[in-house]
Amino acid sequence: MEKLGGDAAVGNSLDFPRRAKASFTYTGGSDSEVAEELYSDSAAKLSRGVSRIFDAMISCPTYQVFVGSTSVDMGTEEMAAPPLGDEQWSQLLTYSVGRQRSVVQQTAIRIANVLVVVSGSPGVVDAHLAKAVDKVQRTR
Repeated sequence: MEKLGGDAAVGNSLDFPRRAKASFTYTGGSDSEVAEELYSDSAAKLSRGVSRIFDAMISCPTYQVFVGSTSVDMGTEEMAAPPLGDEQWSQLLTYSVGRQRSVVQQTAIRIANVLVVVSGSPGVVDAHLAKAVDKVQRTR
């Protein structure tokens, strides 16, 4: 996990040369935030990069990262991704700091040379994912 670096180890931005990110909050409160990221590179590079990160995170189902001087306990669980696009990855991340706990679903879908990553509360990700993938497919 150390080789991935802090951002990747907590499910944040991937390191591809072309990317865009937008976050949205629905009227439901803090548990209704969703982030959508788009990356572009060759299909092979996208596949290798995402597989490397998701495989590393899944292979370490529990680990600890430090944000400044704060210790964050992480849990990672692989999930089945919906059959959208050419390749799919999905995981459930649990962040724990003291008694506070947060659960985030992160799902990545590769469509040719574009990668869509949607992260947020599980229900919101499930509701938003197909729309995000459809937007990419319509612009191709």
